[in-house]
Amino acid sequence: MTETPHHPPLAGWTAVILAAGRGTRMRSALPKALHPVAGVPMVRHVANAARGAGFDQIVVVVSPEGEAIAEAAGDATAAVQSEPLGTGHAALAGVSAVEDASNIAILNGDLPLLTAETLAAAAQRHLEADATLTFVTAEVEDPTGYGRVDRKVGRVHAIVEEVDTDADTRSINEINVGLYVARADWLRNALAQLEPSTSGELYLTDVVAAAVSDGAVETHRLASADEVQQVNDRVELARAEAAMRTRVHERLMRDGVTIVDPASTFVDAGVEVGADTRLLPGVHLLGATSLGSECEVGPNAVLRDVQGGDRVRIGSSTIEGSTLADDIEVGPYCHLRPGSALERGVHLGNYVEVKESRIGAETRIGHFSYVGDADVGQAVNIGAGTVTANYDGERKHRTEIGDGAFIGVDTMLVAPVRVGSSARTAAGAVVIDDVPPGAMVLGVPARIRPDEGAESGGG
Repeated sequence: MTETPHHPPLAGWTAVILAAGRGTRMRSALPKALHPVAGVPMVRHVANAARGAGFDQIVVVVSPEGEAIAEAAGDATAAVQSEPLGTGHAALAGVSAVEDASNIAILNGDLPLLTAETLAAAAQRHLEADATLTFVTAEVEDPTGYGRVDRKVGRVHAIVEEVDTDADTRSINEINVGLYVARADWLRNALAQLEPSTSGELYLTDVVAAAVSDGAVETHRLASADEVQQVNDRVELARAEAAMRTRVHERLMRDGVTIVDPASTFVDAGVEVGADTRLLPGVHLLGATSLGSECEVGPNAVLRDVQGGDRVRIGSSTIEGSTLADDIEVGPYCHLRPGSALERGVHLGNYVEVKESRIGAETRIGHFSYVGDADVGQAVNIGAGTVTANYDGERKHRTEIGDGAFIGVDTMLVAPVRVGSSARTAAGAVVIDDVPPGAMVLGVPARIRPDEGAESGGG
């Protein structure tokens, strides 16, 4: 998934991610934490940041119907918030699921741009200050919707929620970004003693007031608030998407990848690309895609969950769930469907469709061909217009083509059928019976050519 630098482990530290919110402003049946940013669910981005920062354990707080959120976070413990009684109640549910921890970080699940560096820096600030509680702040031009950090003589006095602001606090530009680090024992006790607000909810920000009373609260102020912008609606989701894609592009370009037009190129956060590869305009690299070095993709190619080798060239084609070895040439206008594997040196012409098939090394497939449910050997030539008729109306059947075979243009291979090594089919042949190695078949239905001296494979 998202690449994150790994810091020295924070021994005995646990990160609690709050992801039980309904996200009503998203106006979606999909929980907010599951909305993808650059192809990765928001909650997974946050969990990856915690992993990269070195946390021993990750706990994800979800609603009773939130199993999918916990699963999306990866290797994490799920804690269920039984009722939506506020952020303090959610944090209490999460902390209650932590068995042993020296310190606990609590962070919102709607911070997909959060980096491991920021989380690690907040933890380091907490240790250096020997604080009871440390929380992260940032200054923004428009603080609307955020809790304001109210200071007296430079020291934190309180966090004032948006609904409780007055004219003075509303003008404060320093905001609470929703990331706290606290001593575990103290935090458990503070959360257990929270008093309900007038709405009946428990506010997590009230633990800051408790820490102020104890005289041991610290802050870690960010130089930029860009990475801690919350996602509450579709507009903010689009902003996060753009920021994450820019981050991904910059990582790839610094690693030696050429992106000709970043504005028209879309690369998911989990994608890996080797050095000296060129991505032309309109390219989409999605899901768990990886490409090797010295490739060229596009323009207007779409790859999803593709594993590609070195020196792969792909035109304006769509490839899904497939594996491509080194020195492959595809397209343009080809479609590789899931379960396809192209071995070294395969060449596909224009408008070739491959589905759940293995194509052997150095095989060439001409234009306007369909190869489905097939095992094709090495150094095979498949002429233009060839079709493997793999479906009989009830079941799918496989076609086998041996090494060195030559399939003439417009050949129809009616599966299940086997073409032996070095066998040949004439143009327009309809093959309904197995073809022996080295034989030549022609006609409808295809029969072995008389001068081959072999018995007919068809009736």
